[in-house]
Amino acid sequence: MEISKSARNGIGMPLVGFGTYQLSIEQAEFCVSEAIKAGFRHIDSAEGYENEVGTGRGIKKGLEESGLAREDIFVTTKLFPGYKPWGSHEKNFEETIENLKRQLKELQLDYVDLYLIHAPLSGLRLEQWKALIELRRMGLAKHIGVSNYDEARIREILDAGLAKPEANQVEFHPICARVELSRYMKENSIEPIAYSSLAPLSSWRVEKGQGGEVLSEVKEGSQSTIREIAAKLNVSEAKLLLRWGLQHGYSVLTKSSKPERIKENLELFNFEIPDGDMERLDGLDQNRAIAWAASGINPMEAAPPLK
Repeated sequence: MEISKSARNGIGMPLVGFGTYQLSIEQAEFCVSEAIKAGFRHIDSAEGYENEVGTGRGIKKGLEESGLAREDIFVTTKLFPGYKPWGSHEKNFEETIENLKRQLKELQLDYVDLYLIHAPLSGLRLEQWKALIELRRMGLAKHIGVSNYDEARIREILDAGLAKPEANQVEFHPICARVELSRYMKENSIEPIAYSSLAPLSSWRVEKGQGGEVLSEVKEGSQSTIREIAAKLNVSEAKLLLRWGLQHGYSVLTKSSKPERIKENLELFNFEIPDGDMERLDGLDQNRAIAWAASGINPMEAAPPLK
């Protein structure tokens, strides 16, 4: 696949998207609008982010001010499946259908381009997957997929004789390179999407309550290598990590609340990481998930038995 600003993956998703995690409703409205005006054509949202009203307003404003049509952008959102240890109700088939309808109202959209099950946290996950298949048939979601699913959870779907996920969004960066899962997704034509690409950096999630300090000791050894390669290529460490994901065939997500940084994060197509430096970054892999550590779980390991 050609890695260019206009390039898209196999389901038509632009290779670089704007994420909305940990943004307030007001921040989501402003930042999403700014992202669209800066050139982003993929917006990544989720029920669990509790800001989709703002994201919807931002999409509407960004499209209007940029003179774009709905079809010009790709919107992803996610079902929070429920998780009993958190006291969160597990959604059944009908509730999953109604959930996306409610999300669409908040987003002020007639459909989303990609709907994902946020994690395999529910024993009803096969029932939820059947609902996503129905939502695609209804035209409320153009494409369907999963997030935080490992090979075993994907095989559950295939073993049940159900349509395979079109995409899987997972934590992906040099410390958590998911080599075997990446190979499996490629072999099965499941589009890989990376989140928390910047997790190895000391500047990741540093504001109070964001949880970036958890497992910080895991990251320290890799930071000097990342810093050295970024300096050699004359790019920011953030751009280096995002570009690393692109060169591994992943779509990547960026996030910022600052207009100048939002625009800068889209500029990933004017440099390339040489093979030797890619190998050095690949060598940092500990297969260690960081992003959910503050919540006390690893979503890939928290899947309860199927009901």
